[in-house]
Amino acid sequence: MIDIKLKLVALCSVLGHTDSFSPAIGTASQKLQARAEKHYQQQHRLPKKQRRQLVAMLESGRKPMPRRQLLGAGFSLLSSLPMGSFASEETSAGFEEFAAKGGVMKTDVSCFFDQCGAQSKACFTNPSCLKGITCLGNCRGEQLCATQCFARFGSEKLNDWLGCTLEDKQCVVTGVAQDTSDFYLNPPTTKAMSDFSPADLEGKWFKALGYNPKYDTYPCQINTFTAAADGGLENDILFRVPKPTGIGAWQNNFIEKMSNSKGPQGKASMTVEGKMFGLTFKEQWYVLGKGDGWRVVAYKGDTQQGPYDGAFVYTKEKDALSGAEGAVLREKVDEVLVEAGLDPKQMAVIDNSCPADTTKAGVSAEETSKEKLEWKDVFELTEWFRPGTLKKQADFDPNKM
Repeated sequence: MIDIKLKLVALCSVLGHTDSFSPAIGTASQKLQARAEKHYQQQHRLPKKQRRQLVAMLESGRKPMPRRQLLGAGFSLLSSLPMGSFASEETSAGFEEFAAKGGVMKTDVSCFFDQCGAQSKACFTNPSCLKGITCLGNCRGEQLCATQCFARFGSEKLNDWLGCTLEDKQCVVTGVAQDTSDFYLNPPTTKAMSDFSPADLEGKWFKALGYNPKYDTYPCQINTFTAAADGGLENDILFRVPKPTGIGAWQNNFIEKMSNSKGPQGKASMTVEGKMFGLTFKEQWYVLGKGDGWRVVAYKGDTQQGPYDGAFVYTKEKDALSGAEGAVLREKVDEVLVEAGLDPKQMAVIDNSCPADTTKAGVSAEETSKEKLEWKDVFELTEWFRPGTLKKQADFDPNKM
């Protein structure tokens, strides 16, 4: 197994930053370029055109032209486009909308090493963290894929790197202001919302139905709310991400702080602001209806990626919707959804069997010590800095990295 420092030499040479980790790296870069290229071609047999591109990169050692890339999320990369410019007064709802309108991200490669040097060094010299970055890059915008990457490779090192490069120092920017205010103007509403109190959510709840398949239908979702001194709530969240093999799941755990606030538009039941996977998210919750042992909740939220929404049904018992009594409860839930303008048929039943075959999400110390970095992991990292260098893997599976 080739030493990780030698792999980083080849990577830094490609990016034109051979002095970023050690002054001595630059002196060895030429030999390592040739060695890296030969090893990589032997193992992976890239198509001829891509091999020529990779050779040119390795031989140049120059800084790449700024190109656009992005991790969203929760958190995923968008495709690359040439550089461009927009009027300063323009706004966008986020990276996703900006790209859809033909906008282009501006990527400052030196920022990753100069402004976020400590975070980059900590992550790039840790095999599991580096694999997490390349895993996310391979997902190319697929939400479930990105969630599986975090479930397997998630760590504070990865969170710190994402937080610094995408938020704190903005190594990737659109050049226009983000404005999601219109997204919150017309949320789902019902007459029952006026009777809501934070105390209505206190205690342990199972999510029994989910509206948005990207966010709401993960199995065994348990939310436990406790009252906070400021009048808000603390939400202890458990949810599982099924492993691609179909056997077992990764157990995720997050804590959200919820404010007893109606939000800027004055229409929310509560608001949430926090960080997940190193990136900030904001949400507005709308408690549409309630009854004995059940609640119907809709939400709208946004991140740098852009806005998102969904809805779900809480029940005190995980099998509350089964049997004759469950059918009656479902009728009440559907009435609330219809009043709010939501389609009851879009609500999917969530698997709350909750078997014991789970693994804690994120990389453990034991797994980190066993993780081995391969040449392809280093070269796939160039997709963050030079999008389009490597072809997307149609059958990419985070579980097989």
